[in-house]
Amino acid sequence: MKKWLWYTISCLVFLVIFRTFLLTSYVVDGRSMEPALRDGELAFINVIGDIIHPVETHDIIFFKVNDQTFVKRVVATPHDYVSVHHQYLYVNGERYSEQQADYQELLNINGHNGQVVPEKCYIVLGDNLKESVDSRTFGCVNEHEIMGKVIGHLDLKFNE
Repeated sequence: MKKWLWYTISCLVFLVIFRTFLLTSYVVDGRSMEPALRDGELAFINVIGDIIHPVETHDIIFFKVNDQTFVKRVVATPHDYVSVHHQYLYVNGERYSEQQADYQELLNINGHNGQVVPEKCYIVLGDNLKESVDSRTFGCVNEHEIMGKVIGHLDLKFNE
């Protein structure tokens, strides 16, 4: 009986450590990341992923800005050059998306047409630009605000 208790306690300790320091989950709130992530889905976050694999363009990350938690896609990383032409966003000279939007607030560059992303900053956008509050509103996300990368998701609305 003692062996069984020891194994159970060991497993519970392992799960608590794993859940606390390696992997966590959040429920997606809102439609800003549709179709990649839908409202109500459970997203699994790799908390230490940036230690093993740094945040890269196209990663989906969770982060906190002004005590609010967001989930968005990284569109530009430090030292990338971003510019706007005819309401299209360009990153390092390549058009980011076929979606036109008002990206001028994103740059906030006082009449200039491009800028380099500062060190330790990331520009993030929602996949559903019309429903997203993102870097166009709050600017770039600082490295220390990133909580982790999305490594998977699960739809909790099985009956729909």
